[in-house]
Amino acid sequence: MKKWMEIAAPLWQRRSVRIGTGIVAVFAVVLALVPGNDADRVDSDNAHRCRVERGDLVVSILQTGELQAKSSRDLLNEAYPDAKIVEIVEDGAFVTNGQRLVVLESSALQERYLDQKSDVAEAEASLKLSAETLEIAKLKNTADLESAKLRVELAALDLQKYEEVEYTQMVDRASSDIYLAEQELKKARSELEGTQELFDKGFSNKDELDSDKLGVERKQIEVRNKTKDLEILKKYTSVKQRKELENAVANAASALERLKKTIVSDVMSKEAGIESKKTRLTIEQNQLVTREEQLENTTIHADFSGQVFYPKGGGRRGSEQSIEEGTTVYYRQPILSFPDLSAWNIRVGIPEAMIDKVSVGQQAVATLDALPGVILHARVKKVSAVPDSQGWFSTGVKTYTIMLAVEDGTDAPLKPGMSATVEIVTDSMVQVLHVPIQSVVSDGDQRYVYAVRRGRRKLREVRTGKYNTTRIEIVDGLEKGEELLLYAEVEMESDTRLRKSPLKKAAESSKKEEQEKE
Repeated sequence: MKKWMEIAAPLWQRRSVRIGTGIVAVFAVVLALVPGNDADRVDSDNAHRCRVERGDLVVSILQTGELQAKSSRDLLNEAYPDAKIVEIVEDGAFVTNGQRLVVLESSALQERYLDQKSDVAEAEASLKLSAETLEIAKLKNTADLESAKLRVELAALDLQKYEEVEYTQMVDRASSDIYLAEQELKKARSELEGTQELFDKGFSNKDELDSDKLGVERKQIEVRNKTKDLEILKKYTSVKQRKELENAVANAASALERLKKTIVSDVMSKEAGIESKKTRLTIEQNQLVTREEQLENTTIHADFSGQVFYPKGGGRRGSEQSIEEGTTVYYRQPILSFPDLSAWNIRVGIPEAMIDKVSVGQQAVATLDALPGVILHARVKKVSAVPDSQGWFSTGVKTYTIMLAVEDGTDAPLKPGMSATVEIVTDSMVQVLHVPIQSVVSDGDQRYVYAVRRGRRKLREVRTGKYNTTRIEIVDGLEKGEELLLYAEVEMESDTRLRKSPLKKAAESSKKEEQEKE
């Protein structure tokens, strides 16, 4: 504790010097209250006093705001991101229908437009080539398909011809060969018998007989061969030939089916390629339209007659950005505003500590810094439910935006963005006690006044109610007509009964503990 007091004591000494100096200065202006040792006596010549009054009390909030047109049309950068302003009319200029208002840098956009036209032409040529290729493929596929069908028909016809004609013809020919061979064998045997008979009678020699015998053997072999040929034809050759012809029919039919599927696949592939190229062409054409629109949007013309203004707060993240020649504006950033100057709103930011006192329908009065003689009567029409977004350099105090509708017309030259001082009436009380707000002082949750009676001041606790910027309601503790010291805060600085420094309190407590130990 002693060590803590050693740290606290110098701090209290420095604070005491500052407080003492402040009290001396304030007392020199306000008080002549300490004649002798009587600190509660009031100097009637120098002390500022007031009285408790009963009457109507209007409670209000005083804040600054900004004048806005109730309805306004913004002219945006519809060209491209980060566009540079080359030419723009003056802020507040009166313009006519058809007048050129803004020109944005367009050289790079012109190059992209020409490149896009080239891409469109290339896509059109590619699509045309693919369409022609598809037509050629369809013609070729038709011819190939007919040829394949013909091959199937011919293969089937060959099989039918073999089964119905050729095989029978071959069997008949083999049977005829066998029959002829048998007849020649029969003839050879008859000749051999004649030769044998002549040989037996001595009219023929042995060589002739042997020759006829050899002829018979030759004919016998020929008959056997012809018979075997017919057997081979029926058992083997015809079966083989039939299978080969059937296989040819099957192969031709299979080739036809493969060709059909190949044609379908090829056509689908080419058609898909065409659809892809159509899509690409559509994309390129749309992109060209976009480039054309962007190029057109680099020049903004008025389609109205009236007065235009530069918008405020149009920078990124809510930052302020001046609109002028050479400024770079992001895509869809407002460049000019064409407001309806016949109806106005006032935009006001209310600190979160006060927002619960504001509600729709409350009346307000506003004055304009730029037009000192103009007074506008307004009414709260909208209260934001969420606080405003915090910017990069925010102080951390949350504010809520409210909108007030100006109810009276005026011939004053009002302009959007004019600064306004707005007083919003949050409550109106009838016949209540109230005193100047500076006559009430706080000490924690308690409220006090210095009541003056018979030339002496007396600290009195009171219960307060609502208040405005100048006066506060007294709920309990005072009566109408009672006299008070006006500057209670100054009185409080010299009153040892209130507001001791925490360091001084700790020092006194430590000193008391040491004394008790001794």
